[in-house]
Amino acid sequence: MKTDSKENGFTLREATERDIPQLSLHHRKMFEEIWKKKGQHIDSSPSDEMERAYSRKLSVELPAGSCKSWLIEERDRVVASGAITIVSFVPTPNDLSSRVAYVHSMYTEPAFRGKDFASRIVRTVLEYCKANGIKRALLSASEGGRPVYERIGFVSSPEMMRIFLE
Repeated sequence: MKTDSKENGFTLREATERDIPQLSLHHRKMFEEIWKKKGQHIDSSPSDEMERAYSRKLSVELPAGSCKSWLIEERDRVVASGAITIVSFVPTPNDLSSRVAYVHSMYTEPAFRGKDFASRIVRTVLEYCKANGIKRALLSASEGGRPVYERIGFVSSPEMMRIFLE
């Protein structure tokens, strides 16, 4: 499946291992912005460790194919990125497979927002899923991201719950 496309001077392409530092930085910036909007603050030490941990995850999972990431760049500058991790869930009546795409780490640099870059990446993610027999995609949406995902067809799922264990 061809994933490189150019539109209005911006190229959408699948990320490679050489993109890991930029993808990890975007992952960090995403969380820092989400927390700031909630009136919370992440100290630099946990942010640094999270960035390193995400980099380690990508270093293993990108080459293995269990994680895929796409980015949009203008020349050599990455302006938006997003990823999926393929996880194993249980079969359901509507999907007998156990493969589910968890969409994560969607981020667009502030100066490039409003250009539908996140939508382009998410549509590419969904095309990848369809082409590879993945019928379910899940994500956790920030307040800013929710309208983007809803326009594409994602719906909230009130039956989902979570707990963080210490």
